[in-house]
Amino acid sequence: MKAFRQAPQLVKLVVSLLFIEALIISLVFFALLLELLSGNVLNIYAEIFLLVLAAGAVAWVLHFSRGILQGKRWARSAAFFWQLLQGVVGAGALAEAGSNRNIGIFLVILSAVVAILLFNKKFIADTNRENDGAFS
Repeated sequence: MKAFRQAPQLVKLVVSLLFIEALIISLVFFALLLELLSGNVLNIYAEIFLLVLAAGAVAWVLHFSRGILQGKRWARSAAFFWQLLQGVVGAGALAEAGSNRNIGIFLVILSAVVAILLFNKKFIADTNRENDGAFS
């Protein structure tokens, strides 16, 4: 947590939003796990695939969030790609009849906010390190 306390405010904001995203995916993972354990699944293989996918997504978001805290350039592109994926899922929820439009709106807005922050000049300057050094 030392790197978080030493990070610039804009970096803290972006990482906090990314942690919220990781928390939401974790909740989805546990919901899927409870569904699997209760036996309320149509296809066990699809459910297991979704569990693995959710766990991998959480690990990936946490990994590039740590990279952002360390000021790594590569982490910005990983975070932007994640925002694109999340925005597409949100747009799909908005477009599909019978889905929860509030979730879609939330995902699209959150993705847009984080993507805009990723292109802020100060944020880019704060996360433009190639070496392993963290904020000092």
